[in-house]
Amino acid sequence: MTPASRIAGHRWWHTIDVAPGVSTPGAWDLRPMAGRIPWPGTLSGARCLDVGTMDGFWAFEMERRGAAEVVGIDVGDSAQRFRLAGELRGSRAVWETLSVYDLSRARMGQFDLVFIGYTLNLLRDPIGALEAIRGVCTGAVIVLDEISLALTLLHRGPLARFAPRPGYQEWWVFNTAGLRRALNVAGFEPKAESRLVKHRPGPGTSVADVPVGYRLRHAVGLAGVSLAIKATPC
Repeated sequence: MTPASRIAGHRWWHTIDVAPGVSTPGAWDLRPMAGRIPWPGTLSGARCLDVGTMDGFWAFEMERRGAAEVVGIDVGDSAQRFRLAGELRGSRAVWETLSVYDLSRARMGQFDLVFIGYTLNLLRDPIGALEAIRGVCTGAVIVLDEISLALTLLHRGPLARFAPRPGYQEWWVFNTAGLRRALNVAGFEPKAESRLVKHRPGPGTSVADVPVGYRLRHAVGLAGVSLAIKATPC
């Protein structure tokens, strides 16, 4: 079977290049964002963890950037897609079914870099999640998530909106100061940030899948705005 035929029939969350000219039809296309992340100077030889890995886009990106070992953890039903994409890419990244709250050095060891992308907002206890990450992180953590541009523009202090969109899964949406403060409270010191960037739908998302209100806010820059922060343990 060809790579194209093998990825067909799966509902992909990430757009991932799996072979020359072949990409998974993901709901989101994060490929343009990879170059805007405040990565460490090098990942050569690093042991990396991808929290909330889903289909594995960021796990494979860290591997592509030279990581010696990458582990992706999640609690959803994405393991089959992660492993299929990894096989087609010739990846050595591995999947572990594990909640971020259950991270420990005894179980998982230590990591030079922990990446948590578009996951913190979905967690009922984001500070607890960051504290668990702090327990296994010896180098840096990178948090990438959607932020509230309105709260960022109107308030300099740290804030977060609770369950801001009825019918969606977010527990919280932070402003930029709130995301920085969450890291600090959990034992990290922010060191570098990306610019505010807009994430974009992938080929697996049709216009009809996105509510009209969100499309309008996204078009004028009031929705779909993301921030990546790199921080190190205090």
